[in-house]
Amino acid sequence: MRPFLLLLVCLSLSGSVFAQTRKTAPAAASSDAKAVEAAVVRFFDGMRASDSTMARSVLAPNARLFSVGAGKDGTVLARETPMAKFVEMIGQKHPQVLDERIWNVKVNLDGDLATLWCDYAFYVGDTFSHCGADAFQLYRSAEGWKIFSITDTRRKEGCDLKAAQAAKAKTSR
Repeated sequence: MRPFLLLLVCLSLSGSVFAQTRKTAPAAASSDAKAVEAAVVRFFDGMRASDSTMARSVLAPNARLFSVGAGKDGTVLARETPMAKFVEMIGQKHPQVLDERIWNVKVNLDGDLATLWCDYAFYVGDTFSHCGADAFQLYRSAEGWKIFSITDTRRKEGCDLKAAQAAKAKTSR
């Protein structure tokens, strides 16, 4: 019985040590959260400017892009768009600005891993296209936070266009 209790105590202590090493000081977490959000904003700034180099600067080399939605038969699927194709599209000159406006940004951190979740509305010029939620996965690299996965939902109804307008005003400053 004693060896079993000793094992439980050791496992319990090692678990609490691990949990403590994963935690980040509040000030550092706040700074990291701002840096994570800045990486996502830079990606969208690149899209608005038709600057694929700017957008690519915050992407991991193996970054992936998915959309979750229902197919024609109603089955919900995750569809992947090749990131290279998407970044190439960003770099093309468009007659109107491609503008993804985000709000309700929430960042979760655990050491070198971050998730940013936000609501968004997508506009072509001043014309509303669709809205949904974005989920970004990032890791801390030697060059800063890098996006390695983007997943979104898309819909045309139930969109908070007032929040989208406020988000546009915030990015226009």
